[in-house]
Amino acid sequence: MSLIILERSEGVATLTLNNPAERNTMTAELVSDIKQAMDEIEADQTIGAIIVTGAAPAFCAGANLGNLAEADGESLTKIYEGFLRIARTPLPTIAAVNGAAVGAGMNLALCCDVRIAAHRAKFDTRFLQIGLHPGGGHTWMFRNIAGQQTAMAAVVF
Repeated sequence: MSLIILERSEGVATLTLNNPAERNTMTAELVSDIKQAMDEIEADQTIGAIIVTGAAPAFCAGANLGNLAEADGESLTKIYEGFLRIARTPLPTIAAVNGAAVGAGMNLALCCDVRIAAHRAKFDTRFLQIGLHPGGGHTWMFRNIAGQQTAMAAVVF
């Protein structure tokens, strides 16, 4: 788990995305590390809640778009699994958003039960501006939290 820092204290696990040079972008390696960390957390009976955050300067700046031209449904589904694995946990989750939460990074924040944003936090759907469909349940999660009108205005405009 080289891209995740997992800390435990007083019944709370803190899962920190730790690739600040890449602004904690979602990659296949990071997704694998998230899944492994979540398995460890859920196996630990002393853990009652999870905080998800990112090493500064970003919370998660979205999916790594370097290989977007070769991306297919299977590779995108693997990226989605990074935040959907957290969404499926039975433990309460808190997103401590301390910087940019863009695209898949915003999905990571949306999939948590509670979101707490620092003053420097920025939320950006970004999908349509770069020609992508807002995947991974983005519009569904956003609508359930912010309401249909707000979600559509943020995603479309």
